[in-house]
Amino acid sequence: MTLLTNLLEYLEHSATLFPDKAAFTDETETVTFAELVGLGREVGAAVHAKVEQTRLPVAVLTTHKVADVVAFIGTLYAGCFYVPLDGFAPKEHVRARLEAISPAMTLDADCVMQLPRATLSDAALDRIRDGALSSDPAYAIFTSGSTGVPKAALISHGGVVNLIEWMGETFGFSKRTVFAGQCPFYFDSSVQELYSTLKHGASTRLFPKKHFISSLKALRAVSETGANVMPWAAAAIKMIANSGALERYAPVGVEDVIFGGENMPVAVLEKWQNAMPNARFTNVYGPTETTVDCSFYTVRRDLSDDKSVPIGFPCRDTELLLLSEDGRPAVCGETGEIYVRGAGVGLGYYNNASRTAESFVQNPLHSNYRDIVYRTGDLAKLNEFGELVFISRADNQVKHMGSRVELGEVESTAASLDGIGLVCCAYDKENSKILLFYEGAIAENRLAAEMAARLPRYMQPNVIIKVGEMPKLPNGKIDRVRVRKECYDGDNKL
Repeated sequence: MTLLTNLLEYLEHSATLFPDKAAFTDETETVTFAELVGLGREVGAAVHAKVEQTRLPVAVLTTHKVADVVAFIGTLYAGCFYVPLDGFAPKEHVRARLEAISPAMTLDADCVMQLPRATLSDAALDRIRDGALSSDPAYAIFTSGSTGVPKAALISHGGVVNLIEWMGETFGFSKRTVFAGQCPFYFDSSVQELYSTLKHGASTRLFPKKHFISSLKALRAVSETGANVMPWAAAAIKMIANSGALERYAPVGVEDVIFGGENMPVAVLEKWQNAMPNARFTNVYGPTETTVDCSFYTVRRDLSDDKSVPIGFPCRDTELLLLSEDGRPAVCGETGEIYVRGAGVGLGYYNNASRTAESFVQNPLHSNYRDIVYRTGDLAKLNEFGELVFISRADNQVKHMGSRVELGEVESTAASLDGIGLVCCAYDKENSKILLFYEGAIAENRLAAEMAARLPRYMQPNVIIKVGEMPKLPNGKIDRVRVRKECYDGDNKL
């Protein structure tokens, strides 16, 4: 078997087999595999003419269009790595990220197609490839984590190859696969369909944001585009389930629903299972720093007694260490922090040695040789089936009424109730109060009674606040800082 060292090999192989097949389609444009090679090499030549060096960051202001993909491929042909940013975000948001990486060049959809076609020869582009290694960076995606300070997690070509090979083996993707591309390119989940399309000669339909103004419209768009695989963010899956749209319409022809990015309540999964009984549902877990996915769980048993869908088992060439607070392997039912070891562990944070050293650490179970693992800051436990179950962020564990409380467990309990949409839990340390914010039809006093019936007293929320709509981060996750700031002032609801 030929060992791949560069992601462009996926594209070039599919361009040979399926030159005229549509690879990516947005609302107005389509690019075939052969066209993507041609455009990619032209853009690559233009980028190299401007940058003149390899292994440097090229920022791409993305709008979820075909031109974004061309920019990514061109950047790789230039021997550099791309950094996708939200092209619709406020200028200050973008500026902070550009300052953090100081890109050698910044591209957007308009300039990609208007770049001067440099006269760099094919031989020169090939020389760039000849000097490339599988350990070279392919992309960097920003993550703010718990500090709110943006940092760019750097991922290698080899890490993505490992991910895409595992996904192909696990899900059986092929040339007949059509991905419903919901995730924006600045969210690492989009890497799954981007490079699976290139590897298998598949197709991706890029969904514009306006499809998600209406949940019903989003569901119909899946059928209308002929998509049979939905690799969607858990936030989108939850939004649609809680809208009631699935009771009116379910996409036809969908074989796989792959969701990740945050904890998935079983109650939400069951709505999708009832609407699409023939689809296979898989929960994937992985911080941005670990090449998208490091564990997965394909639902094959009744989960009605569980609060949330397990995150399951390690992906290929990956080991998950679950370590207790005192540094030993956690036993069944015991809470531990997840450390990730293996081919998917990223290269660290670009131009941020101190933060890299904090999170990418020597394997704490030995000191016999250099064995770098990623410390996730995520808490989990093993259930009786040997499945890993996500609990919360380590920084979401608080001491309340003399006991340790996992705020994620409080959230999971609330999210499992009927009439509840998105849920966010926080802790007011100054006043020693557990705060619970939620979307949904259920009244606050009714929710308080339901929580009292399900949780011990020390875990019950002291303040429950119903919100009209949760503020969200660009990746679709709840903006926890804004929720608390906008809805609670320390004594009263705002």
